[in-house]
Formats: sequence, structure tokens, C-alpha cells
Amino acid sequence: MRSDGLVIQLLATLLLVAGFVLTGYALLQPPQSATTYTLTVEQVSENEPGVRSSSVQYGDLSDEARLAFGRAKLQESYEMEEELPDQLRNSFVIASDLVYRIEIGEREHITERMASLFGGTTTALIGAFVFVSWLDVVSGFRSESN
Repeated sequence: MRSDGLVIQLLATLLLVAGFVLTGYALLQPPQSATTYTLTVEQVSENEPGVRSSSVQYGDLSDEARLAFGRAKLQESYEMEEELPDQLRNSFVIASDLVYRIEIGEREHITERMASLFGGTTTALIGAFVFVSWLDVVSGFRSESN
């Protein structure tokens, strides 16, 4: 086998091993269908469009909503595993003459696990295909050279 054939076999083997490792990593992750909610708070002006129609007063928030809003306000962003309080689904919170815009981001963990599983399986299949195909090519060259 020439050196370029050896390099192709080595790269195909690396693809195969990397695919198995990534697939194994995805399978070892605990199966979770949990969603992480990211609450981001930003101070805006009172004249922002939608402030009057979709806002809630800070005093009207439940204790759980106040806690999440306060942490997001202090840290600029707050992640929580459990469902957000419905009161924070409004776009704005008015607290002591200041208006804060609330943005909620959702990330599903099952999507990450499935993406890793798909990527690992695809990589392993490509590596196996290249590995077997190149062995076939090399064996074809050997039979003609004899």
C-alpha cells in the first residue's frame, strides 16, 4: 500500500473512531426532555412600543416571579430548569418608575443529545464507508498488479 493509501485509511479510521466516541458520549448523557429557560432583563425607556399594553407591575408579581426577575436583573441573565411563572411571560416589568424588557430563551436538552447522536452516527458511517471503499480500491490494484 502506498503512503497516500495509508493516509486515507488512517483518516477513515479516525473518522470511524471519532464517530463512535461522539455516539457513545450522546448515549451516556442522561435522557432528559427538560427545557432550560433563560431570562434576560434589560432596562428600556417608558416610551418603548408595547410597554403600556404588555407590562406588569413589580408589586403584582408572585414571590417566585419576583425571585426570578431579581436574579435576572442582578446577573443580566438567569437560567432556570423549572417552568417560568406565567406573569413573566409579559414583555415588560415596571419597577419603581423603571421599565425592564424581559426576553425568554428556551433550550431543549433533548435536541443537543439527538444532534450529538446523529452527528456521531453519521461520522462513523462515513468513516466506515471510506475505510471499506478504500480497502476495495487497494485490493483491486493488487489483483491487477499480479
